Amino acid sequence: CDMALFYNLRQLREPFRPFVTSRLNSYGKGISTWSHQDRSAFAYCIDQVRKFDYENYVWTVQLPKHLRAALFAIRAFNVESALIADQVKSKESPLVQIRFQWWRDAIDGAFRKDGSAKHPVTAALEAVLLSQPAQQTQGNSQTAPSLKKYHFKRILDTREQDILDPQPPLTVEGLEKYAEGTAAQVLYLQLASVGAVSREADHAASHLGKAVGITTLLKGTLVHAQQRRSYLPIDLCAQHGVSQEDIYSGNVTEGLRDVALKVASVAKAHLDEARALQPRLSPQARQLMLPALAAADYLTALEATNFNLFEPHLLKGGSLPLSHVLKLKWHLMRGTY
Repeated sequence: CDMALFYNLRQLREPFRPFVTSRLNSYGKGISTWSHQDRSAFAYCIDQVRKFDYENYVWTVQLPKHLRAALFAIRAFNVESALIADQVKSKESPLVQIRFQWWRDAIDGAFRKDGSAKHPVTAALEAVLLSQPAQQTQGNSQTAPSLKKYHFKRILDTREQDILDPQPPLTVEGLEKYAEGTAAQVLYLQLASVGAVSREADHAASHLGKAVGITTLLKGTLVHAQQRRSYLPIDLCAQHGVSQEDIYSGNVTEGLRDVALKVASVAKAHLDEARALQPRLSPQARQLMLPALAAADYLTALEATNFNLFEPHLLKGGSLPLSHVLKLKWHLMRGTY
């Protein structure tokens, strides 16, 4: 689960704060014409992303004001869906399923756009849906909102399955499936929220989502091991003589380094594919691919440790706060990722 890692990344918050305070204030002005309830909902979303997904908070506040409302609502939903694993004390199937069904019903309510949303995140999503003009669907006269319910429910389905079946993935393809069902879905939603959907953009988002998702799981290896969980593929571990107890105890063998290298290579290949598509994306779509920078930083830092997944400083993402912010600004200025 991503959430255990989110908690540990909160240590990044304070060094970044001087760079983002003014951005947060200007964001507030961007929604000043909305109702008090809507502003409260978005304030909650911003705070949740800042607390639990700071890495993505930092690049989001660098974007133009008019893009941020939808992005924070989407990112906050992703945080809430990841928090479910910690909120459900008992991992018994019925209790887990009830909690996830509550969120599916809440998403349905947001898409009805009837003011019935009770949770701040779904209230923010409903406000986003109401603020976006209907888009003409290809081949008929019906209209549809730019955000699709399917992507939200795919995230919930993936996270629910992850809780109910906590066994490590059998293969790298299992890791890719998890990443596609979480990180890639968030990127699809981001693209849709700003009207930057295209075949090339979706292709880039799929590759980047897999790179980011796999990198996030690698980054969380130490935290997951403390909870006696692992996302390192069973077949690779067996091939290199790595037992689950080796992982849980933090026993950094050459075999474990080899497993980390192979998984990191898969993430790097997806990252390279996503970056190769840059010239074919619109400027707006390229802005939303900035999570590529943190993923690349982590993979570089992991290589520098000779693929030691238990190196504590890797939890900080692989780059210093100031250098990361400056890199974000540089790529935004150039329109690259």
